Amino acid sequence: METASVVVPAREEWTTLPRTLDSLADQDCRLALEVIAVAGDERTGRVARDHPVVDRVVDDGQCNGPGKARNRGAAAATGDLLLFTDADTVVPPDWVRSHRRHYATPDVVGVGGPLRPLADEVHHRVLFKLLSDWWYRASWPLGFVQQSGNNCSVRSRAFDAIGGFDESLAFLEDTDLSLRLSERGHVVYDERCPVWTSPRRQEREGYGRLFCAYLAGYVAYAVPGVEPGGDYF
Repeated sequence: METASVVVPAREEWTTLPRTLDSLADQDCRLALEVIAVAGDERTGRVARDHPVVDRVVDDGQCNGPGKARNRGAAAATGDLLLFTDADTVVPPDWVRSHRRHYATPDVVGVGGPLRPLADEVHHRVLFKLLSDWWYRASWPLGFVQQSGNNCSVRSRAFDAIGGFDESLAFLEDTDLSLRLSERGHVVYDERCPVWTSPRRQEREGYGRLFCAYLAGYVAYAVPGVEPGGDYF
């Protein structure tokens, strides 16, 4: 039976990380599950070490971005499958099992799912549905696969073969990984496998500005030699 490792990058997330870890402790899967926290500061690291579900805490004191943090966690992982989520995200009890079932198909190398807001306001629920679910459903069949970094999984050997996340990217590193991964096999979008995540970025920046930033990032990503993102994220 394939084993799974969950990687959770966390920087200055000592208040939100416990809820994420609690949701991983509640998984109903029957396979061996390894949880690795990648801590970007001492206080978050202490919270991670104190939680019983965490098997290993990896120090990321340099804080060189999400891609590098996820790669550091993946390098410490031992599972056949790598799952990634964030420290402001809550996963459902069947999250690992839902991802894992797709890997019964040999050519599947990755799985992604939708995002839902950890907020009850109607505008958050509607816009998350539009931008973090329907957009994926529309783009995926066209070949523009883009697993979100807080709700994705990959086969470990495929992850290693493509060199993991591109650490030079400050933005869209998860989309870049997905597109490179799709060249090695099938990347599945499972609309029945959501996670709930904080809308704090949307509240801070506004949906309009955030949408423009992503649009500019997609355009820059498509132009050779232009790095998307910069200092925005």
